[in-house]
Amino acid sequence: MCQYRNNFKKDVVKVYMAGNKSTIEITVKYSITKSSVSERAKKYSKECKYTHTISKSIEGNSAKEIQRLKQILKEKHKEIEF
Repeated sequence: MCQYRNNFKKDVVKVYMAGNKSTIEITVKYSITKSSVSERAKKYSKECKYTHTISKSIEGNSAKEIQRLKQILKEKHKEIEF
């Protein structure tokens, strides 16, 4: 098993915590597992000067956007039927 330097681990956490990339994008870019990203976020979040917990993710935002668009589509279908 490959051991990474702490700077690399902290860089991964900073990218993850910034919220600009999904976990999947990070795993592909850094060639690490999804669980590694989560574990590192828990371990290094305070050191990376992030004190808030991760409650908002790109995947979560996408799911909300899909729900919103589905609702709009449903309303449009009702308008057409009317």
